[in-house]
Amino acid sequence: MAKLVNMRGLQVFISDIRNCSNKEQEQLRVDKELGKIRKKFASGNVLSEYDKKKYVWKLLYIYMLGYDVEFGHKQAADLIPVNKYAEKQVGYMACSVLLTEKDEFLRLIINSIRNDLISRNEAFQCLALGFIGNVGGQEMASLLAVDVMALVTNGAVRPIIRKKAALCLLRLLRKAGPDSDMLAPDAWSVKLGNLLEERDLGVLMAVVTLLLGIVSRNYEGYESLTGKLVKLLERLKNREVSPDYTYYGIASPWLQVKCLRVLQYFPVPDDPVVSKGLENVLKRIITGNEVAKNINKNNAQHAIVFEAVALALAMEADTELLQASVSLLGKFISVREPNIKYLGLENMVRLAEVPAVIDTIHRHQKSIVATLKDADISIRRRGLDLLFTMCNNQNVRDIVDELLKYLEIADFTMRDELVLKTAVLAERFFPDLEWYTDVMITLIERAGEFSTKDIWHSTVQLITNNDDLHMYAATKVIEALQRGAAHESLVCCAAYLLGEYGRQVQSVPLREQFGLLQERFVTVSSEAKGLLLSAYLKMLLADPNDAQLRQQISAVYERYSHFMDADLQQRAVEYQGLMKHPDVASRNVTAMPKWEKRKSLLLRRMAEKEGEEEETQQKPVWLQEDGQEVGSPTAANAGQLHLEGPTPTQPMDPQGAADFIGLDDDTPVSNGNTGAAPPSPPPPAARNPLEELYGTPEPAQPSAADPFAISGGGAPQGPPSSPAAAGGAEPVRPIGDINDWFRKLCQSPSGVLYEDNYLQVGLKTQYQGSQGQIMFFLGNKHAAPLERIIFVVPPQPQFQFQLASVPQRLEAKQQVQVALRVSCVSSFPDVPHLQLSYSIQGQQVAHNLMLPIVVSKFCTPPDNPVPKDVFFSRWRAIAGPPQKVGERVTRVTPVAKGPVEALLSSLNLGPQQGLDPEPENIVAVGTFTSTPPGQPPQQVACMVRIEVEKAQRLMFQVTVGSSDVNTSAALKDLIAQLLARI
Repeated sequence: MAKLVNMRGLQVFISDIRNCSNKEQEQLRVDKELGKIRKKFASGNVLSEYDKKKYVWKLLYIYMLGYDVEFGHKQAADLIPVNKYAEKQVGYMACSVLLTEKDEFLRLIINSIRNDLISRNEAFQCLALGFIGNVGGQEMASLLAVDVMALVTNGAVRPIIRKKAALCLLRLLRKAGPDSDMLAPDAWSVKLGNLLEERDLGVLMAVVTLLLGIVSRNYEGYESLTGKLVKLLERLKNREVSPDYTYYGIASPWLQVKCLRVLQYFPVPDDPVVSKGLENVLKRIITGNEVAKNINKNNAQHAIVFEAVALALAMEADTELLQASVSLLGKFISVREPNIKYLGLENMVRLAEVPAVIDTIHRHQKSIVATLKDADISIRRRGLDLLFTMCNNQNVRDIVDELLKYLEIADFTMRDELVLKTAVLAERFFPDLEWYTDVMITLIERAGEFSTKDIWHSTVQLITNNDDLHMYAATKVIEALQRGAAHESLVCCAAYLLGEYGRQVQSVPLREQFGLLQERFVTVSSEAKGLLLSAYLKMLLADPNDAQLRQQISAVYERYSHFMDADLQQRAVEYQGLMKHPDVASRNVTAMPKWEKRKSLLLRRMAEKEGEEEETQQKPVWLQEDGQEVGSPTAANAGQLHLEGPTPTQPMDPQGAADFIGLDDDTPVSNGNTGAAPPSPPPPAARNPLEELYGTPEPAQPSAADPFAISGGGAPQGPPSSPAAAGGAEPVRPIGDINDWFRKLCQSPSGVLYEDNYLQVGLKTQYQGSQGQIMFFLGNKHAAPLERIIFVVPPQPQFQFQLASVPQRLEAKQQVQVALRVSCVSSFPDVPHLQLSYSIQGQQVAHNLMLPIVVSKFCTPPDNPVPKDVFFSRWRAIAGPPQKVGERVTRVTPVAKGPVEALLSSLNLGPQQGLDPEPENIVAVGTFTSTPPGQPPQQVACMVRIEVEKAQRLMFQVTVGSSDVNTSAALKDLIAQLLARI
């Protein structure tokens, strides 16, 4: 590096850059220098080694400033074979920075790297090992691993070389793939055992790091090394090391931590001598720890202690040692240092799962509860986790009471988790049913918007199944309403309980109960309003002689019988009819039956929530180390849809609205088809029956509760009474632009697909992963029936379709629903089509419609922002067409940046801020998912870059890149088409 001082040209260039007063001047100076260097490299004149070295240093400096360097790679690679250290050093350094493991230039220098590895020049060996350790990939692993292994086991070379070789070998092992047999246990268990007897602690540190990488993949075959590791720990605890590796009186704490972590991967040693030695080492670490005044020494000691506790837990040590660990961690969670407190809580959570030490942990309950009020939210979360784990039948009252108190002051980012865990504890360990009722109603009241449907669903299920709780629970919700509680979850819970058991509370008349609910009617959602309307009917039937109550409820029904919401309108009309026929109502409106025993809703929700954080879950495609799009076994479950509505072969229940009040209807329904319904496949998942009470019903009348229902009872305005009235043979044409409807559906989950004077076809969609469900709504707008209906989706190899049965005849003013399940098998260049035809009074109408099943429907945006280096490494890895394609879009009117980002978001692509150097340009990313038959889901990372002509904002360059040709082309065409029409 000293010779850099003599490079006058490099010094002048750096000085010029530092003297630039703004970014524009710096850009001009860099461009000028890049042009000069490019001209020198392209001139054909032979450059001296000095000139090459100088120009490559300049390119490195420019790259460090953040500018792209797209040339000079070959010149940098040409410096590696040179026998002078200065030139070889800059060659290795430049290639390490400018090249990636998949760059083709690496193939030109592999022989040079190998020559340096097998040479006797230690400086050259260090440069080669450092380069392999930074850039080495699968190809280098297969060609150079043998030479690197030879350096690791060669006792004749200096320790510095062996350290670098061990770490370099770890890099090659990681790049070789999980199925590689690069380090076969038969041979390497002996070699590593010999290496663990080295006296040089630097070499030992590198070897143990290599061993950690090996056993983290598979420990089998290396069990014999546990004895060597225990001896090494004993040597370190006895401080049999040189002063150079002593840190504040502690013998190489980093090596101790590594050894303890490696031992966690092995089972308990079979050799009693080794097992006893390991137990003694752990006792010395856990019981011999003393707090020091120096913070650096404390940090080193604590690092060793935490790993020792984890090892004691992994090897199922005796109770005495685990109790000592709990006592030590109890001291840690009481200190002021946040890092120590956090790690103490985290390790105690793991120990709380051991029944033998749970009583010891309970002694620290007061300190654990105090962590809920810590200023650091991460400590508060770990404290909550520990309280949840340590709770049992003996301390559930104390812990739940503390959590309810904390709920009133808890941070909003924690309340969702806090409410769920409190509810689970109350349900799992309740000492008596009345206590459970008090806790759940208090929880729902205090949680507010953080109380989900699952919580009040679970509450009313348990209350319904226990007759002794009916009056008690109804009394408690009345008291909560009288205190002013008005959140929707509590209102829904109260509506259910008072509708079922309000009559049992003699101290509060039903008229007053109705008033408490009606006060909150206008503030809740439409779904909750439907539940309240059902509760009012049960209240009225419980006290039919109360004329004032009847008048008040009748007024509510009368008002909502003309309401714009179709669901509430239908409920109000039906309940009005039942009020006029009390004998029919008394036979059909019955009490809710007891619920079937099934897995707890709260436990299921917690399992789903925790499943999102499992380490075994597949990483997003943007965070995979090598950028490979792979299948995910867990993604198969993520692709399952749980849609509210009928399955493709299951008819819609027209009496869904009456399920809550127990109306019975023996008339079979077949989605408009008078024939027998096809056999239904097993449902994908059990559905919570309370969702039927709370959700939107699906009536079968023409005024169905969906956005495509035919409003009003008269004939639709505009169309003639028959085709003949319109001129006989005049063809039936759509009343709008089919292509415009299609484009809108590409961005929206619902809308109109087709409409003419006689038929309207609307749809609602829902997608998750590679799976989708489309619910079609076919409505006859005419006074005459539609006959010979054909509704077919032709097969396409890139999809699997499952279409429900379609009636061949649609009566006047009738509407039916047809479900279509879609599974994307692979990427597709074209969208599927729908063949639709029908006959109206002898005239045939036929259309071939494009279905809005576009590539973006199977895309998902990333949960977190994509790092800049990850994005650009992937962007550059895609060289050009056909994987990276572009199109220029010219608009008539300018469009701002916001609508363009909104367009990309509607296409399930996540706009990323700050990635593009030009702030007006837009970058978005997403993951396209498909599921081939019998295989796990496949993911493809999609990248979109939209460059804007800043002056008038009329011209846009849309570029889409991915590893799949069809995905890139389809996504580019879709964005360009929609961008032109924003």
